[in-house]
Amino acid sequence: MKPTQVACLLAGLCFSLALWGGTPRRSAHPKPKARHRKVAPAAPGKGRNRHRKAVAAPSPRHGSKPIPLAPPAPAPIRDPQVLAPFFRDLEEVRREGRTVRILHFGDSHTAADFWTGRIRAQLQARYGDGGPGLILPGRPWRGYHHDGVDLQEGLHWPADSLRSRTCEGWVGLTGASLQAPAPDSLFRLQSACPEARVQLLGAGAPQGEGLAPERLASMEVEGRLLQVFQVKAAADGTLAFGIPPGTALLGVDLRSGHPGVIYDELGLNGAELLDQEKARPELRKALLQELHPDLVVLAYGTNDLGRTDLDPADYRQRVQKILTEFRQESGAPVLVIGPLDRVGRQRRQVARLRVAGGQVIQALREAAHASGCAFWDARAAMGGPGTLVRWRRQGLAQRDLVHLTGPGYQKLGDLLLEALRAAQAADR
Repeated sequence: MKPTQVACLLAGLCFSLALWGGTPRRSAHPKPKARHRKVAPAAPGKGRNRHRKAVAAPSPRHGSKPIPLAPPAPAPIRDPQVLAPFFRDLEEVRREGRTVRILHFGDSHTAADFWTGRIRAQLQARYGDGGPGLILPGRPWRGYHHDGVDLQEGLHWPADSLRSRTCEGWVGLTGASLQAPAPDSLFRLQSACPEARVQLLGAGAPQGEGLAPERLASMEVEGRLLQVFQVKAAADGTLAFGIPPGTALLGVDLRSGHPGVIYDELGLNGAELLDQEKARPELRKALLQELHPDLVVLAYGTNDLGRTDLDPADYRQRVQKILTEFRQESGAPVLVIGPLDRVGRQRRQVARLRVAGGQVIQALREAAHASGCAFWDARAAMGGPGTLVRWRRQGLAQRDLVHLTGPGYQKLGDLLLEALRAAQAADR
């Protein structure tokens, strides 16, 4: 073979590798590692981040360098016709000036509001900012954070959650509830929202100087009183209030008062989808109907596939029941998101997680289809099993090979948005 032919052959091979994303294992000029990259917090009590103050992921709204939009998702949404009512609602935001609400439930991937914060920012930039949505104004676990809200007082109020062994299910849609440690204890937060709706379980009303709460709803749920009050924030956006002793705070719903999108982050560190079995169905139904969502997103599975006692058939059956309940209680389309890739750091763990990942994803996909829900495979969208190692090398995943960094969650948000746009285009 002539030298010119060899050169052409090598050039063609390099072009093919570049086209399909192939890279050599070693480079003569490796890129320097980022030394000050902000990362999303790991699960509480685990890893080196357990005492670190939560830091919001970079966001275009805060002047950070924007991350380029990801290419079209390799994993399309399955049963996208389920989402047709949601897509119609989005179109009505522009025509009729209404508000569209999306409730995003999940585990620690959701809880720090990195992933959901990216999706919220993109949707609100396009359709309008309806507000941050439902939050807990305290910090029920380390790393709790919500983009656009400054939590100032009440950060250490006693909390109960679906992850507690003693939980009896009296929690809000955030998966947790808060109690006042003393009669004169106050929450204090600051946001850009002029109004908020406070959800209380028990007698009494929100208390505070000049607060003037207006009760919007009151109902009995399994022998306990559920109340919703509307309160006004101060001119600078500060909202301060206390609650009566013996009353549980289930959530504070922050609304901008303008048409657009409200994207609620409802993540719970360490949560499994089966934890929803502990929730009080009647209370959850009342709270869902109070928020009247246009779409419910359930993003679980990372902690489920870590179980050593996983029975795929039993898991699928129980998940199907939960999904059916959510769809009926909310009256909204439901999008189920499969777990992100999870690798593990030991050889035996790597093999077990890969098998369990396939079992959990298959069970979620089948349960979603059987219960009339849409499904999106996040692991496939990331690149498939084992792809988290590559994400780690690119600075998109943390050392625990479970969680992503801030830029990683932003990329994951872009992948989900691309899948939603593709499904919306097909629906037209």
